[in-house]
Amino acid sequence: MRLAITCFLVLLLLPATAGAAEVRTALLTDDGVQYGTPHELTGTLQEGTAPLAGQPVELQGRAYPYDGEFKTIARATTRVHGTFAFKREIDRNMDLRAFAPVQNALSAVERAYVYPRPRSTFKALSGSRLRITQFLRTAPNVRLTARTTFYLGPRNAKSAPPVARAKPKKIGRGRFKATATTARSSTCWPRAMPRAASPLCRRSTSRCS
Repeated sequence: MRLAITCFLVLLLLPATAGAAEVRTALLTDDGVQYGTPHELTGTLQEGTAPLAGQPVELQGRAYPYDGEFKTIARATTRVHGTFAFKREIDRNMDLRAFAPVQNALSAVERAYVYPRPRSTFKALSGSRLRITQFLRTAPNVRLTARTTFYLGPRNAKSAPPVARAKPKKIGRGRFKATATTARSSTCWPRAMPRAASPLCRRSTSRCS
C-alpha cells in the first residue's frame, strides 16, 4: 500500500506532456511558375498555440514522378512568431514539404508546377493565314508530353479563343519548338496598330516533368 501511494504522488509531480509541434505551409505560387522563376512557400511552426521561434526548418522536395525520397533543398530559421519562408527555383514539377528536425514535425505535401518559358514569333502568310512558332525553354533533361494550345486575339485582349494546337518538338537540350498555322481574322490586327503588331499567344498547360 505504501509503494502504491508513493508512485501515485510521483505521478502527480510530473509535468503535463507538451502538445506535439505542428508545421503548416502555404504555397504562394500554387498556380505554377515559368521555368527560371522561383516558387514561394511560407509557413508556421508552433506547439499548441505557442509559436516556436529560432527553430531550424528544412524545405524538402521530391521531383516528378514523385516516387523517390524527399531531399532537403533549402534551410531557414523561424522568426519571432514562428513563421518562416522559402523562395526557391526548381527546374521541374516537384512535391514540397517543410520539416522541423528538432521537433520531428512534417507539414502536408504541396505540389509545385513548373511551366516551360515561352518565346513566340509570328509570320503572316498568303491567304489570310498566320504561322505561329513558339520556342519553349526547360531544364536540360525535361520532357514535354502535352500539346501547346495557341490563343489568338488583339495585343491588349485579356482573353482569347484557342485557334490551334501543336506538339512541341525537341530541338536541343532543354529547348522545344511548337508550330501551328491558322486563319487570321481581321480582329487579330487592331486598326490603330501596324500589321506587325504581335497577337496574343499563350502556352498550353504543359508542365516540366
